[in-house]
Amino acid sequence: MMARQHISRKGNFDAGHRVMNEAMKCFNLHGHTYLFELAFGFNSVAPIGYAIDFKEIKRVGCQWIDDLLDHGMILNPTDETVIKTVEGLGGKLWLMSLNGAGQYCNPTVENIAREVFMAMQILFDQGRSEGGYGLQIDEVVIWETPNCATRCRSDSISSVERNNFHNARFDQIDQYRIRKGELEYDDRL
Repeated sequence: MMARQHISRKGNFDAGHRVMNEAMKCFNLHGHTYLFELAFGFNSVAPIGYAIDFKEIKRVGCQWIDDLLDHGMILNPTDETVIKTVEGLGGKLWLMSLNGAGQYCNPTVENIAREVFMAMQILFDQGRSEGGYGLQIDEVVIWETPNCATRCRSDSISSVERNNFHNARFDQIDQYRIRKGELEYDDRL
């Protein structure tokens, strides 16, 4: 077995949000071009020479971010007025789930990173015919502005937050993973 090695994939998404109950300007509806990096660790590679093709991270993980978060509103589930407005316009909406479905949780970059981290665990811990890809998400970094970022690792997430998120989102994210299917990049197989 080889020593642990790491790979990462970067991307970006645009989304609106607001921080409820903040006394400063982030209480207002506004948006960001978020930049992100998904970093994975692995201990072994397939005969072709890698643990996973970077295209697969893009096809599944980055596409999940694009499909669920990009050009949408990321909101606190108790932000009823804005939620109704977005729903009335037929807009894309992501409601935070760290405190449980429908519970108060602001869409700060720290909270968004924790939810993205757990989504990547669900998307990549399964797969390869349920044997796993042989990767483990090590870190999610999200830049909210060019000068402000957060780093999320597994120990950044409490067991309560993990349970709440899984109860609210596991089936939805796992079904997304199943719909995406698996691609084989080694033409010898």
